Amino acid sequence: MNPPFTILLVEDDSAVRDVVVQILLSKGFQVLVATDGYEAIRLLVAQHVDVMLTDIMMPGLSGYELAAQARLIRPALRILYTTGYDGQAAGRDMAGGYGKLLPKPVRADELVSEILHLLKA
Repeated sequence: MNPPFTILLVEDDSAVRDVVVQILLSKGFQVLVATDGYEAIRLLVAQHVDVMLTDIMMPGLSGYELAAQARLIRPALRILYTTGYDGQAAGRDMAGGYGKLLPKPVRADELVSEILHLLKA
């Protein structure tokens, strides 16, 4: 990686959030953290973000609703989804700019690999 890339992590579960933050920091990413979609939108307006990593199931805005709003703010934003519920992705077109879905628990190597892939795209 060249300059430090900024990842916006949107996750309502503090245990998951803490683990993912440590993974990302250990790989040299700058990390912004939001506990819900509304906080994520405020951060997207205020700061540069290279990749948004968001849970799908959250109180308030879902990850998909957040992505739709985020794309209005930053049309080129790269998005990576996580979920602990396999059925959440059913019927969703994850192509066409919506992003890739990673199941929880997220494996560190897979997470970093997917983020790097998005950054090259």
